[in-house]
Amino acid sequence: MRYRSIALLVCAVGMMTATFTARAQTAVKDSLGVSNVVYQGWKMFEVYCTRCHGEDAVGSSFAPALKHSVGPDGSIDHKAFWLTVTNGRPGKGMPTWGNLLSPEQKEDIWNYLRARCCGHLAPGRPHIIAGASKDSTAFPPAQGNDTLFVPAFVKS
Repeated sequence: MRYRSIALLVCAVGMMTATFTARAQTAVKDSLGVSNVVYQGWKMFEVYCTRCHGEDAVGSSFAPALKHSVGPDGSIDHKAFWLTVTNGRPGKGMPTWGNLLSPEQKEDIWNYLRARCCGHLAPGRPHIIAGASKDSTAFPPAQGNDTLFVPAFVKS
């Protein structure tokens, strides 16, 4: 009887430990889990921006660290980002991406950079979190003669 009680106690402690460990593991923040918008932005950044601005947007010897440029202390706001990506800065070696990138792709890249700069996304390859929307950045439908969404600040 005594051995049976000890065995039941050991079993109960083991089950409590397993439950605690499982809860602790799920409580750990997934530092690479992102929404689809941020993931799509990462993919576009990898294709178009990494060769100059470096992996994880940390910069290179000839292009700035966008992780810092678009951050709270950086000099690039949303408007400057959009205009720079669209028109480039040929004098500084930044190509003109113009209409090669859709407005949604530009916005997805912006969202990726904001996630990196504000500490919501660790360096490395992100993945879409379970249950995240499968949509990328969605703009309102075109109005009248507009065939391409352009933010109001670009039109003015």
